[in-house]
Amino acid sequence: MSEGVADLDRAVAALQRLLTDPHAPEQPPAELRTHKGFAELYQELAAVRSHLQRISHGNLSQPIRQRGLLSGYLKSLQAELRHLTWQTQRIAAGDFSQRVEFLGEFSAAFNTMTEALARTTAELSQSVAHYRLLAENVADVILTLDRTGRLTYVSPSVFRLAGYQPDELVGRSLTEVTSLKGPPRPDTVVELQVRCKDGTERWAEMTTAALPAETGAEAVLVCVLRDTTDRKRLELNLEQLATVDGLTGAFNRRFFVQLCEREIAEAPRRCRPVALVMLDVDHFKRINDQYGHSAGDEVLRQVVRTGRQVLRAEDAFGRVGGDEFAVLRPGTTAEQAVRVAERLRAAYAETEVTPDAGVRIRFTASFGVAQWRPEWRTADDLLLRADRALYAAKRAGRNCVCTDTEGDQGA
Repeated sequence: MSEGVADLDRAVAALQRLLTDPHAPEQPPAELRTHKGFAELYQELAAVRSHLQRISHGNLSQPIRQRGLLSGYLKSLQAELRHLTWQTQRIAAGDFSQRVEFLGEFSAAFNTMTEALARTTAELSQSVAHYRLLAENVADVILTLDRTGRLTYVSPSVFRLAGYQPDELVGRSLTEVTSLKGPPRPDTVVELQVRCKDGTERWAEMTTAALPAETGAEAVLVCVLRDTTDRKRLELNLEQLATVDGLTGAFNRRFFVQLCEREIAEAPRRCRPVALVMLDVDHFKRINDQYGHSAGDEVLRQVVRTGRQVLRAEDAFGRVGGDEFAVLRPGTTAEQAVRVAERLRAAYAETEVTPDAGVRIRFTASFGVAQWRPEWRTADDLLLRADRALYAAKRAGRNCVCTDTEGDQGA
């Protein structure tokens, strides 16, 4: 009797350990294996425990071959979990018609979640469709960029702006197709040039904003490009009208005087001389009277064309009167300016203008040179001294160069 009680105690202890200790052996204790009924119960419980451990770790593929009530329940649970896994995969793929009916309270919560996901996804799809419709039909070009500055989305309106299809630009850097030197910065508005597919360029204004930070989101910036080419052309035309002589392309008198004022204001600080060369076409009235005003206009245009071939890029060439022109030479002394004037004089003497077939006009010019002095207050003083030198050259017989000191002597 006492031995049977001891075996029962050992059996209970073995089962308790099996159900509570994950490291309990799969086989019953050796001294209890002779009890066939107990050994079978122990092994079935061990198998159930092993399957439950695998299921708890997400392994639903291990077949359950044991028979019995517990194994039957376990097989049913495994099958339901497999089906639930399949339904979850279908929902992830966008099939929100899936419903769970076999897990009690969990089923109700799962189905409520699925219905909420379906509504949210439908609303999101509607919003995406709405914004895509806007993006694809506005005249402005909408772009999104990743962290490296590469385009992830380009709206179809880019074709009207630059002649590209959107897929020709996706994946390319924004710096490849615009005048930007690097990726744009958030919360900025910049003016840039867009390089079109046909090789031309158009002006655009680009507004950049940061997209909300989302884990895994590819795009981080959104840019809106607005074509400003017509406005830019108008601005440039207005600027040109304000600064350039319409007939010859030289600076007009007003802007040329501004350049002179700016240069002589900087001269003391830079410790460099400034010289001015005035020139006048000799006997210009005679050219107009003999060949007509259109021929005279062509002579004036030729004065500028030839002058630019002789002068430096930084020299300012302006038309300050009817047939009077002036050249501002920064960093040049009077002696150096005289040599420049001589080169101009020789170039004009060798120039031939042919406004019409069979008509050939040769002309000369007279020159006056002045170097700015600290006691002179304004650019008008410099222009006046150069103009006096110019008239000294005319009195000396034309087609020659005089300086302002010679002009003083002549006066």
